[in-house]
Amino acid sequence: MSSSVNPSSLNLNTIEPLTGVNYRKWKQDLEIVLGVMDWDLALRTEEPPALTDDSTSNQKSKYEKWHKSNRIALLIIKRSMTDVVRGGFPDETNAKDFLKSIEAKYRESPKTETGNLMNALTTMRYDGVQSVREYILKMVDIAGKLNALEVPISDTFLLFV
Repeated sequence: MSSSVNPSSLNLNTIEPLTGVNYRKWKQDLEIVLGVMDWDLALRTEEPPALTDDSTSNQKSKYEKWHKSNRIALLIIKRSMTDVVRGGFPDETNAKDFLKSIEAKYRESPKTETGNLMNALTTMRYDGVQSVREYILKMVDIAGKLNALEVPISDTFLLFV
């Protein structure tokens, strides 16, 4: 998402459904929407201890806020997955744990990611539709991702691709 996106325009439809091949973008969109909607408390903090007769009003308030955040985050996470993908996961009652199980299944290995990025960079061609600037920025973005994976790409290489 660009920095010019109005936070009030973010909603559940902003999250591209998880299909199995778009995990990274899906997670980023999900975290942004949950954060802007202020439903990410359960993803950022651990579950508070169970309430007792001696619990203070502050403890009760924190407990209720966390559980509401967890419930809504789970609903949004599940709604933002295709039925096929959602069916591959057991029901979970903790949103943070559910996201961890999704990440474990869809996390790309660095070698796979490197191969995909190298393939994208070397097969990328200017299509004449987008601006030259956009084309160059896409190339620089891919090169930056490869550099982050410790695969240095020189500017000279980019000029000849």
